[in-house]
Amino acid sequence: MIYSQFQHNPMQNRFSGTRGWLAFVIGLAFMTLALVALPFLLLFGAITFIALSLFGRVFLKRQLARFQKQQASQELHSEEFQGSQFKETAFKESMFKESKSTAPRQGRTFEHNPNEPV
Repeated sequence: MIYSQFQHNPMQNRFSGTRGWLAFVIGLAFMTLALVALPFLLLFGAITFIALSLFGRVFLKRQLARFQKQQASQELHSEEFQGSQFKETAFKESMFKESKSTAPRQGRTFEHNPNEPV
């Protein structure tokens, strides 16, 4: 018969018997482990993320304090060096820095008059 190849399912021979049951059990075990382990993996990831965030914040705070302390000591040292070496210079870097006592600049507000020609 010309249509004999369509009478049998070609997938039937591949997953039948022991190999079929083994593939079914392995797939079922994998899905079960994935569904059971996924919440624990997400919980572990969240706890790790929180711990690293807190540790990073504390670590960066310490590093920033150390950096600012080092910067302050270098500025003090450079001011002492400039004071002893270059007393005759008229301009200093600190002269151009804004002092903290000055008020912040405020812009002017202009009212729009619709009757005024442009």
